[in-house]
Amino acid sequence: MEVGKLFIGGISWGTNEDRLRQYFETFGEVVEAVIMKDRTTGRARGFGFVVFADPAIAEKVVMK
Repeated sequence: MEVGKLFIGGISWGTNEDRLRQYFETFGEVVEAVIMKDRTTGRARGFGFVVFADPAIAEKVVMK
């Protein structure tokens, strides 16, 4: 597992990667924000991942 990487489940179908990044940047610097998509349809699958530059920030987010 990558240090500072969080699984984000239950993402609204209308949320895009930019919005996901904006939300989590309120906690600290985000290196990557990805929403997983169905290979066939291209629709969001309802989950994704966020990677923080500082792994300590990821721990703080989990605690909130």
